[in-house]
Amino acid sequence: MEQKLQLGERTCTVTATSAEADGTRRIAVDGREYAVVVRSARPGVFDVVVDGRPASLHVARGPEGTWVGFAGRTRLVREPETATRRRGARAGGAGGGTVTPSFPSVVVAVLVSVGDEVRKNQVLVVISAMKMEARLVAPHAGTVRAIRAAVGASVKPGDVLVEIEAAKGEAVDG
Repeated sequence: MEQKLQLGERTCTVTATSAEADGTRRIAVDGREYAVVVRSARPGVFDVVVDGRPASLHVARGPEGTWVGFAGRTRLVREPETATRRRGARAGGAGGGTVTPSFPSVVVAVLVSVGDEVRKNQVLVVISAMKMEARLVAPHAGTVRAIRAAVGASVKPGDVLVEIEAAKGEAVDG
């Protein structure tokens, strides 16, 4: 598998092999190869061994891409095309009339009710993961048609938390 990723202003080519019998994957970044084994994973944290050295990899998705913390450094990683295009609802929208989280999290607050009129970029839901809070906003102006989020609920990417019917004449992202 080969993929282009943007690290800051630099675009890198990343390739990865399928896991070998011992769980090792060969991952190359711009031709430099690493032997990587994932020992365990929990939401947002991977305990890994890279070239024989144990480490923790912290991952959090946000509206601008994926933040990765490794070896004392945190970097924003994204696909090159996401650097220039805007996605549906900032901080986790799936586009169209739905609002979804970008990373596994817990719902901290639901700030709207069914039938509420909302404006574009109005905060609808607040989620939290790994002491990071994200505010999920309306992708466009309209009326809240459904709320599928409850305070305290665990949610994951792809879960629809709010559905919005676009206002007449409103352009819909996504």
